[in-house]
Amino acid sequence: MNPNFHGALASSLSRLGLLAVAALAVTVLGLAAATGVAGAASGGTAVGGDDGGGSKDRTASRYDRLWDDVSRHNKRWARRTSECESGGDPKAIGGGGAYRGAFQFLKSTWRASPKSPGGDPIRYTYRTQAVVAVALKKRDGAGHWPVCG
Repeated sequence: MNPNFHGALASSLSRLGLLAVAALAVTVLGLAAATGVAGAASGGTAVGGDDGGGSKDRTASRYDRLWDDVSRHNKRWARRTSECESGGDPKAIGGGGAYRGAFQFLKSTWRASPKSPGGDPIRYTYRTQAVVAVALKKRDGAGHWPVCG
């Protein structure tokens, strides 16, 4: 057998292995970004949930003001419900990615809820999520949380 053949084969396999590793890395990074892991790790989602610069502070302060107007009874309901649903974690993801945030919203429910800022609930603070959950409970009742609500 030709010795150059073995060298060329080894070199080709080595390049193929590097390409496979690179493709795997790109896939893993893409999945991390799609599930919000990359954004959470970068700290870019902690305050308000908007991508715009100063609007994060405005969004957070708006929902802080709305939270101040929530009754003590509804604040207790929100705390109990979020603890039951997610341990109170506003970045929680359950059901294979379908349920998101402290109240385990479906994205479609989150977007259609009263007072919702849209987007993905895990991009917002607990208070923002709680304001939306309380408004949804006022509109529809606690049926969105059949076990915990």
